[in-house]
Amino acid sequence: MEYSTISRGLQTLLRNARRYADIPLQKLQTMQEIYLESNPDLYNLSELHQIRYYLRAVAFKFHLANLSLEQLWSLSDTKRSELFCALENSLDRLDVSDDELLLISFVFEGFLFQARSFLDFFMLYVCLFLKTGHHGSISTGKFSDALSKANEAPFAEKADRVRDYFDNKVFGSPSWTGLNPDNWGSLLKSLRDKVAHRDRLRPSYDSDETLVGKVLFDWPTLRNITYDRFCQYTQNGMFALFTDISPVLYELEWKAGPYKPGLWQ
Repeated sequence: MEYSTISRGLQTLLRNARRYADIPLQKLQTMQEIYLESNPDLYNLSELHQIRYYLRAVAFKFHLANLSLEQLWSLSDTKRSELFCALENSLDRLDVSDDELLLISFVFEGFLFQARSFLDFFMLYVCLFLKTGHHGSISTGKFSDALSKANEAPFAEKADRVRDYFDNKVFGSPSWTGLNPDNWGSLLKSLRDKVAHRDRLRPSYDSDETLVGKVLFDWPTLRNITYDRFCQYTQNGMFALFTDISPVLYELEWKAGPYKPGLWQ
């Protein structure tokens, strides 16, 4: 009985997460294929296979990160729903129990690993697409070096624009652009490494978020931001890679809204 309940919950999680993740991934896949069909002489068969494989890997990692994000929002929303009980009992804060912290940490650390993996695969994909010659593992330094080796047209100009974007919008200064910080990639890599080499992150509880202006939402925080919002800001940065980098790679405008066939015709 418990297994079937867990299974149904996971299926519900998958359906909800895919509603948001499928749309940008379908657009990315279509934009890539339009570009490849329009430029049949740029890549040989082996290169085409690798490019398509790594874009599928990017999509897979994006899905996994979104599953963790959806779980985290579910946990925080469930906790927020306890507000009425807190008001009835004149509580001034919603504390997190040890069991709740275990679940939060489980999901949060999963998000960090999957989002970091997504970022690595995206950088490897860009290296392949721009024919930099890079193979093997990737790092911030290796990525920048690889982009500098894209010397032939039309890859050289694109590589310069991609490197500038990553330097300023992914691994940049701790400032904000829109819905995500310009150093979200640096924060993600740093936190994932801490999780990998320590037993767990030591959460703070210094959020100033209140519910109905009274009850403190005392959830685990990073830099005064609750885990759920921190991960959402990171996912915003991941999505921005699609909207900002795909026009550079594929020479097509990113189309907002739902996906439908013939969107670029």
